Amino acid sequence: MTFKFGNEEAKVYELTGVDLKKKIRTGKIVKMGDDIFFHTDTVGEEKETHINKVTVKGETISGLADLGMSGDIDELATNGKTVLWQTSRKEVPKDSLAIYDGKERAIGGKWPGSVMGDPETGEFVVVRGTLIKTAKLENGEMKDVKTIIQDYRKTFPEFSVAILKPVCVDKGEMYLRTFLKKEGEKNNTPYLIAFDKDGKELRRYEGVKDLPRGWAVTENYVVHTGSKGDIRVFDKKSGNVIGDAKIEMRPFELWTATGNDVIVYDDRADKFYRIDF
Repeated sequence: MTFKFGNEEAKVYELTGVDLKKKIRTGKIVKMGDDIFFHTDTVGEEKETHINKVTVKGETISGLADLGMSGDIDELATNGKTVLWQTSRKEVPKDSLAIYDGKERAIGGKWPGSVMGDPETGEFVVVRGTLIKTAKLENGEMKDVKTIIQDYRKTFPEFSVAILKPVCVDKGEMYLRTFLKKEGEKNNTPYLIAFDKDGKELRRYEGVKDLPRGWAVTENYVVHTGSKGDIRVFDKKSGNVIGDAKIEMRPFELWTATGNDVIVYDDRADKFYRIDF
């Protein structure tokens, strides 16, 4: 399947090889190396979410593996070398770091807040309340903590009632999603906000308004989706909209695979796709 956005064309590929029907329950997906990570539901008496992964080669996925219990389904991050998620309180009494290094899972220190990883520096950006900071993972703990924005609601008056949530770090820029009220409009509007590592706002991307869902930042584009199949593509550098499209899919969550290729989870079909923009 192909579709047009502006004068450009994107190609859609279904990733096949593992039946994921009624398995995935996730507010976040990430990809590290050849593996896609996601939250899943378990059946039976446990009734807990777990982290699972599959390995992707071309358009084939294989090797479904369970990495253990997970907590908040919106919490999942990678810096390209390590995958982090929040532990389950049924397994660990206090919210802690679950750390996967590509081989095995370990339990670390206290869960620091909502996290996104920087693949260039290996650091993690942490959002806790209205505080934004960077930290390094050392021996299972977040160390060398540096504050970027002490209180974004005070620093940016327009965000006085906004909640910023991590999306990704790309080439030294931090991307956080939020909803803002526009004058004359009833519903809040979804935005992706780009900041530099000094906390300066760089750009805004105004997203899909009809049932907004996932964001992805690629080599050249920013992509936003809506649950009814809407896709909006922006020029990453300028923030300008290149084009809108509508496809036969429910693109619930996104993660950049490499370059301008994006992994998409369709929560109605319970399938992964790759869209090459």
